Amino acid sequence: MDLLIRRITLLLVVIAALLSCRVTAEELDQKGEVQIWNGSSEQYRVIDFAAAWCRPCWAALPRLQRFADAHPTLNVIVVSVDERVEGRDKLVDALGLTVPVVWDEEHRIAEHFRPTGMPATFVLNPAGEIVFQHIGSGKDEWNEMVVFIDKLLRE
Repeated sequence: MDLLIRRITLLLVVIAALLSCRVTAEELDQKGEVQIWNGSSEQYRVIDFAAAWCRPCWAALPRLQRFADAHPTLNVIVVSVDERVEGRDKLVDALGLTVPVVWDEEHRIAEHFRPTGMPATFVLNPAGEIVFQHIGSGKDEWNEMVVFIDKLLRE
């Protein structure tokens, strides 16, 4: 009986530990560093969906890189939805991207955000809620997002 009580106690401790674990959604970027793309954060995040086969993405990503460089307190993550990791690597190498670029191998990130076109950009507040999104690479949409983010960062 004493052994049974110890086993039940151990099982309850393990279950409590598992339940208390915080679930985060993370992927490795092109440098092998962990990037958390979902959940709460200490800062605003920009999640941008791109692919090597997406011609507008090739024009939008250098602009996003410059924006990220000018806003170091903003967490910018590019999500490659290419079928193979080589697509991500092609974007990174050809465009000289230094922002984190993760490969969405299992399409978990795309399934979570459900972009309706490419490129697609989502702005998340520190609580992890989408506060702005735009689809495409048009300058008007881009400028609207920049104004929105600049306002957020000034608050």
